[in-house]
Amino acid sequence: MSAVAAAEERADRWGFVELVVFVAGVSTLGAEIAAARLVAPAFGASTVVWANTIAVVLVALAGGYWIGGRLADRHAHVRGLALAALLGAALVALIPLIAIPLLGATEDSLNELPGSLLALLVLVAPPVLVLGALSPWAIRLRVRSVQGAGDVTGRLYALSTAGGLVGNFAAALALIPWAGTRWTFLICAALLAAVSAPVAWSSRPA
Repeated sequence: MSAVAAAEERADRWGFVELVVFVAGVSTLGAEIAAARLVAPAFGASTVVWANTIAVVLVALAGGYWIGGRLADRHAHVRGLALAALLGAALVALIPLIAIPLLGATEDSLNELPGSLLALLVLVAPPVLVLGALSPWAIRLRVRSVQGAGDVTGRLYALSTAGGLVGNFAAALALIPWAGTRWTFLICAALLAAVSAPVAWSSRPA
């Protein structure tokens, strides 16, 4: 391999695809932590509520992985990934708006187990489903051969997990204490939108 080809390969390993996977990890865990805090006034912050929060996020991620893999085979271009990320950002931004009437309608009629589960399914599952689709989509775009599939998959899931760690601690230690729960959702959404919008608005599906 020539020096130019090697440099191009290294540059191809780090770009928009990697950035959006990392930021999606930040938004996913940031939204999870903020969601538990959001439903706490209505249903408390017990182990049951946290179990519901984690379960909803895991199920939504699993569904997102499956759907993202199927969509990636049909729309194997960067713009499709960016559009999906932009949709995920919009859904994260809607969480605090939808929460106001939803929590008001459920907190007096349902106890903590079914009430928090229903609220989290409505509020958190849709955006996390979309965000979960981004990792397999990114893998589809980055895999060039079977020989490199393991390296690509490990690298992108490591980036997603690293983003999740950043989102977890940023939400718990900085965003929620300083900006508040609702603004935490909006900041996570704005970060993902800022990364994905320029590519999503591109006229070329590549």
